[in-house]
Amino acid sequence: MNKKINISIVGTGLMGLQHIKAISKSKKVNLHSIVDISNNSKSLSKKYKIPLYSNVNELLNSKNLDAVIVATPNQLHEKHTISFLKNKIPVLLEKPISDNINSAKKIISSANKNKTPLLIGYHRRHNPIVSKVKELIDKGKLGKIVSANVLCWLYKHKAYYNEKWRISKGGGPLGINLVHDLDMICYLLGSIKYVQAFTSNSVRKFKVEDTATINLVLKSGALCTLNISDTIVAPWSYELTAGENPAYPKTNQSAYFIGGTKGSLQFPNLNSWYYKSERSWWKKIFDKKYNIKSDGNTLVNQIDHFCDVVSKKIKPKVNGNDGLNSLKIFDAILKSVKTGKKIKV
Repeated sequence: MNKKINISIVGTGLMGLQHIKAISKSKKVNLHSIVDISNNSKSLSKKYKIPLYSNVNELLNSKNLDAVIVATPNQLHEKHTISFLKNKIPVLLEKPISDNINSAKKIISSANKNKTPLLIGYHRRHNPIVSKVKELIDKGKLGKIVSANVLCWLYKHKAYYNEKWRISKGGGPLGINLVHDLDMICYLLGSIKYVQAFTSNSVRKFKVEDTATINLVLKSGALCTLNISDTIVAPWSYELTAGENPAYPKTNQSAYFIGGTKGSLQFPNLNSWYYKSERSWWKKIFDKKYNIKSDGNTLVNQIDHFCDVVSKKIKPKVNGNDGLNSLKIFDAILKSVKTGKKIKV
């Protein structure tokens, strides 16, 4: 039998708790310890019968540590992650990689210098539905990709905004919801060359946006539109369609629509459209449904993948450069919102 990997969770906020649940379901890992100073962390330590450390240095002085998951606030990512990489401890770092580009570059440089794995927590890539979409595109089933449309329409309830940071800079749907979609677009369709974005706060009237539209020009020549709002009653967002998180009631709809010269595809409700002979809008178009379901264990799949990386069986599916790329795109989007201009990534 393979030895289980001992992983510590640094930061037990919303995502830290999700990772703890995922670890409890994985057969490849032991929960080594947690690092936090909150009152909640004390009860977690007792519940799982594991050590609780108040800071990173205490954890570094512990024994039998194989890897860590860093799920602390974005502005602390650089400090915490580099301290582990310097000690050659592999890190799964929650997205985004950092709160600024220079900091992200320092994290990546440390990983390279210390020859230690750095993974970024874009867990959607570990969904079997997404893997199938990637396979179909790479095999040329859709032909040359021409365009894509991504919807993220949802309605966030009033109590959600009791947290004041959610109505402050960075707290709108661009800062909270967009990063996963940017990574997904790059993973499936390739790198992005230009962006142009517009925002509105006309409904909620907060300082941050409640709605945004983003135009993307990919290096392949394909175009993509991304339409995001947290004030629309609708079933079309990845959260509500993928079934990854039971907190969101599944709608069995799609949020992604990808079109090519041979066919098109919608997902997470995996359905493809194509012609059997001549491609013509005057001919009957056929559809094929792929019966691949999200198992609701995407975070577990990510943990298992992390363990395989730590065991040197495979390379990271999402590395530091992927995290930096998403951050650069996001930075370009914010510049475009300010100027209204098309910005090169």
